Amino acid sequence: MIRVESIKIEEFRGIRELTLDLNGKNFAICGPNGTGKSGVVDALEFALTGNVSRLTGEGKGDVNLKQHGPHVDRSKEPEKACVTVTVSIPGLTSLKEPVTIQRNLKTPSTPLVKPDNPDVIKALQQVKVHPEIVLSRRELIRYVLATPGKRAEEVQALLHLDQVAQVRSGLQKIANACEKQLGTINTAVTNARTNLLSAIGGTELTKEKLLTAVNSRRTILGLPPLEDISETVSLKDGMATPKPSKPQPIPKAQALADIKAARETLSEIAGPTTIEHIAVVTDELTSLANDPAVTASVIKESFYATGMELFEADACPFCDTAWDLDELKKHVQVKINHLKDVSRKRAAVEKKIAPLITVLRKAEAGIDTLVSFASLATPPLPMEEARNYSSSCKSAIDSLESFLPLTNTLTTLSNVPIIPHAAFDAISEFEKVVSALPEPSKHDAARDWLTIAQERLEVSRSARRKQKAANDQAISARQVSDIYAKISDEVLTGIYSHVEKDFARLYGFTNRDDEEKFNAKLLPSLGKLGFDVDFYGRGLFPPGAYHSEGHQDTMGLCLYLSLMKFIQGDGFTFAVLDDVLMSVDAGHRREVCALLKQEFPNTQFVMTTHDPIWLRHMKTEGIIKGRSSVQFRSWSVDIGPTHWDERDVWTEIDDYLQGNDVRAAASLLRHYLEYTAAELCHRLRAQVQFRGDIQYQLGELLPPAIARLRRLYSLGNEAANSWNKKEVVKQISQRLETFSALATRSNAEQWQMNIAVHYNSWDNLRKEDFEPVVRAFRDLLSAFTCPVCKEYLRVSPDRETPESLRCDCGETNINLSKKTSESQLLG
Repeated sequence: MIRVESIKIEEFRGIRELTLDLNGKNFAICGPNGTGKSGVVDALEFALTGNVSRLTGEGKGDVNLKQHGPHVDRSKEPEKACVTVTVSIPGLTSLKEPVTIQRNLKTPSTPLVKPDNPDVIKALQQVKVHPEIVLSRRELIRYVLATPGKRAEEVQALLHLDQVAQVRSGLQKIANACEKQLGTINTAVTNARTNLLSAIGGTELTKEKLLTAVNSRRTILGLPPLEDISETVSLKDGMATPKPSKPQPIPKAQALADIKAARETLSEIAGPTTIEHIAVVTDELTSLANDPAVTASVIKESFYATGMELFEADACPFCDTAWDLDELKKHVQVKINHLKDVSRKRAAVEKKIAPLITVLRKAEAGIDTLVSFASLATPPLPMEEARNYSSSCKSAIDSLESFLPLTNTLTTLSNVPIIPHAAFDAISEFEKVVSALPEPSKHDAARDWLTIAQERLEVSRSARRKQKAANDQAISARQVSDIYAKISDEVLTGIYSHVEKDFARLYGFTNRDDEEKFNAKLLPSLGKLGFDVDFYGRGLFPPGAYHSEGHQDTMGLCLYLSLMKFIQGDGFTFAVLDDVLMSVDAGHRREVCALLKQEFPNTQFVMTTHDPIWLRHMKTEGIIKGRSSVQFRSWSVDIGPTHWDERDVWTEIDDYLQGNDVRAAASLLRHYLEYTAAELCHRLRAQVQFRGDIQYQLGELLPPAIARLRRLYSLGNEAANSWNKKEVVKQISQRLETFSALATRSNAEQWQMNIAVHYNSWDNLRKEDFEPVVRAFRDLLSAFTCPVCKEYLRVSPDRETPESLRCDCGETNINLSKKTSESQLLG
């Protein structure tokens, strides 16, 4: 993976122009809400991945990256919205220079990379396929408080296992479809068998009985008997083919048998058993139809299921809107999952409707056979009413299979047992025609019997072949689906078991004051991921049950870190944490800092916060060092964010004075001094009168900081004297003398006694009067810094007895501990 050395942002997400030097180290961005912190986060994500997750995904509506990524004044010029990052790539020893990545919003998917050698491109591709490097609180809390199904999706996406769920769902869908088609195929086999039995005039279909019946007809025709009936044997083998010009007569015996079968089927449809069955189904459907919520859910479930089958393009199949199809499928599947109970009720009713569909298919096939025979009569008998009833059977089948709308299904059910008298009359009329036909000779009857039996045997064989193929397919599909589900569950269980142990350890570390023995359980099942956590040894509960919001935030961070550690291992070298610990109390923030520092020493964290106390915790705990932070102070649409940068502040003050705007210069100087004085008091451990509202004024902060540095220099002198370090004493004395002179010149120490020099009077001064004030305080602040690295001095350690006054580069390191004499040691 990578480390970010610097970032330059131009006309992007509310930032006009901003350059930050991260130097491959942990970096913090602090400032009130609305000052541009998230703009930096978005810029980092965009430069590294070509995307901004805040502008994509569920619930974003009309918001999109290309249109809303540029600064509002550059929305028509996406090429002007540009982010450039310089990165180093740990482990890539062949790389002799930093890598530069530049992207603009006109062509976000084609960054300009220098150098663009294959090793660099491969390393950057790893970053692109791990967009989870950016974590915001809204994403963090989803891991903790999400439903099991949604959590499984989120965690599997983070683990890059989301395709497991997609494949699993696809295999399940294939298996269900294969099993669903068996009903229709089995009905076709049953109808083909019934027609074959009707043709041979039997009630039982066995090879022996069929062979006996066939050979008796073949003997009449003078044909040799068949020894066996196999798939390749024809019942008509050796029989002469009739001349094409000769009209095909109606096979009387077969036609009469088919008429009888059709009448029996119609009697079954109109009989009491079917009527009673229809009444039961009608009651259940009416119950569904009378519940508006259920009715709407049934319609939605069907609608969503249809849509899932049509997801093949780059746009929604309903409205043609461009979507990320993976995200859209997830979104729709969540809705389908919510309708499981409705699906179960629907499946139960459809199962009871199936026998009605079967008997209607049988009636349709039987009547179609009679209509086919009737067309061979002389003159042809149209049988229009029978044909119409066959069509109505087909319509009824389609309606019952569609199931929706429920009102149509109910209407169809009420009409099923109603058979028009005209249909019966048409069958009776055809029966008269058939009965009037002359009895065929034994020779003709045998020939007709073999011809029709062969035709229906072929239909039956074909239906059975399709049935076997469909059964084999359904069995294989279900086996593949079950095996994949079992194996994937075993693999995921192993992964979750590893992650849950690491998660519990990390969370226990951050809460070791009262939850050191904390444990947790990730519980995968059927595409879901349950998440239960310990609550003071009282059992395992969902995180939202008893734990506070702050604890939930910490859990989310620890789960994220555990997952990232599992995914990337040593490659986890960069992460952005966007205000993820906003509700964690001050005590536990220190523990989080210690966790990041101890457990992830090779990871560069870029963290944002609106809380300056949290920023100081980071600095105190050493996770943020030196100038590895920036504090935004304001934002405007014309300028973008401004921050407390010493160079920028003094330049801005000078600009105000050049415009003779003393009031603005005085206000900015006061606010900058308040910000800096608070930081100095923190670094030097100065004693400040406590205020519960944390609203300190400059006169309450800067004098204690000055007094504290004076005292530290005095302690340093005393310590150097005890060690007989005369040269050091001289150097510290010179520093103290210079510092005292600067403090006196600024009159800062006089504020609490002399109102004439108080900052409230500054805006009444003229430009010429105020310029010396600015110089005096600029020089005073510089006296708090190391002359080499220009960093503000700090006391070490942060707690306990001070041992040294030092800077971050080590050039300034004043010992504050006196040498202990032998008499003191001996008491």
